[in-house]
Amino acid sequence: LGKTVTAGGTTGAQTINKTVGTVNFAAAATSLVVTNSLVTTSSIIIATVGTNDTTMKTVAAVAAAGSFTLFANAAATAETRVNFIVIN
Repeated sequence: LGKTVTAGGTTGAQTINKTVGTVNFAAAATSLVVTNSLVTTSSIIIATVGTNDTTMKTVAAVAAAGSFTLFANAAATAETRVNFIVIN
C-alpha cells in the first residue's frame, strides 16, 4: 500500500491521496480534515492515535466525498500523530 507520512511539525488539514497515511493534530486541536480523492461516503476509515498524549486517546473518522474528518475524544495537549487507512 502506498502511504504518506506527514512530517513532524506539520499540523492541520492535509491532502493525502493514498490509502494509508499519517497527519498531525496541533496542540489544542479537536478535529482535522484530510482531503483524499480515494474517499467516498461509503469508505471505511480506520484511524488510531500514533503518539502518546495525556488527553487525546482516540479518534473517530467520518467519510465524505473526497475527504474525511478526524474527531478527537479531547483536545491534544501537544502535537499528536494520527495514523489512518482507507478501505473501499
